[in-house]
Amino acid sequence: MAQTASGTAQRGRGRPPRFSHEQIIVAAVRLLEREPGTELTIKRVAEAVGSAPMALYRYFPDRDTLLQAVADRVIADMEPSNPTGDTWQEQVRCWMHRARERLRPYSQLLPYMAATQQPVGLRALAKLAAILRPLGLSEDNLALAVILIGSTTIGYASYETNRSPAEQVVATMQQALALRPEEERQAAEPLLPRLPAAYARLYDVVLDQTIASIQALAATS
Repeated sequence: MAQTASGTAQRGRGRPPRFSHEQIIVAAVRLLEREPGTELTIKRVAEAVGSAPMALYRYFPDRDTLLQAVADRVIADMEPSNPTGDTWQEQVRCWMHRARERLRPYSQLLPYMAATQQPVGLRALAKLAAILRPLGLSEDNLALAVILIGSTTIGYASYETNRSPAEQVVATMQQALALRPEEERQAAEPLLPRLPAAYARLYDVVLDQTIASIQALAATS
């Protein structure tokens, strides 16, 4: 089966194509948004476009290639956040909180977002640079600060979506603690009931550290 320059598969003379490269990606994005916790597979996407799974392999040789294309599309379609706040610190916090929320439905795509080789993050790059440029950072440090914000946000979102629920972690640790030496039990036992609250506070601490790092870069510029 031939493929046109637009990415539409030709099904034979006089037979219109059933779906296109674009339709496959759109269907995959909609599946993720509708069921973010269900694994996105070639089979599910094929069903969404009304096709057999083998037909999708004409466009995407494997699942990783499909997910990379979907991740590129999601990032490209994200409009840069317009963070609120009177100070650059408040704006950075707002940007990172909003980005975290927007990434949550696409937890399966986070590794592919980090690996993208497409220039799909230029608008976010420009927005963050505009927020931080008044700090007087050197261009090298400004680039580092922007990358720090973006990679920290994606990295934390990936950690958060792959981490077991805090209550489940605590329950597992409590069961295991009974088999540990007395000294270890005494050290760990008071912390276990406090872990859920600590997890809830963690992202704000990450933001504090990110802002502190940018302030340190500004002091050296």
